[in-house]
Amino acid sequence: MLELNERYIVDKEGKKSAVILDIEEFKRLMELIKEYGEIEPYDTEDVNRDIIEAFKDLKRGKIHPAREILNEL
Repeated sequence: MLELNERYIVDKEGKKSAVILDIEEFKRLMELIKEYGEIEPYDTEDVNRDIIEAFKDLKRGKIHPAREILNEL
């Protein structure tokens, strides 16, 4: 977990209006954002459809060896 030692700029009412980070913390945060952007988004609709289809296959007695399924991943 990335620990930040952030400091804040506050307005006249004491509300936080900006954050100050050490440059190394900022660089690491930018790296994490870049890595996150490279992760393929998770489509829950596809997963739900796959789960429903899997249960239908089980009911029909149509099963697949684990090795076959893992090879598809």
